[in-house]
Amino acid sequence: MIAPLKQPAHKKTIKLLPQEKEGQYQFSGRFVATRAAIEKFGEAVIIAAHITLLKEIKHKVGLDYLQVFDVDGEKLWFIDDVTHVTCLLPSDY
Repeated sequence: MIAPLKQPAHKKTIKLLPQEKEGQYQFSGRFVATRAAIEKFGEAVIIAAHITLLKEIKHKVGLDYLQVFDVDGEKLWFIDDVTHVTCLLPSDY
């Protein structure tokens, strides 16, 4: 699933990469993002990726606990630990 995001300077493409294995995670816990992810991508990109993720969950009725997005060649992770959904950079892990 791809979510184009228009920004004043340029357009970013947010692409949810295929998951490595199936799962039943719903990504419905409290949502948090690391400072590094916010600084690198900004709130608008993170929110657009989260919305894309929620749409994919409805489509597949659950996903693996780790979901990876490609944002213009850079990775952005979402991890569901049941109580929290964390948006982070791979280097934050």
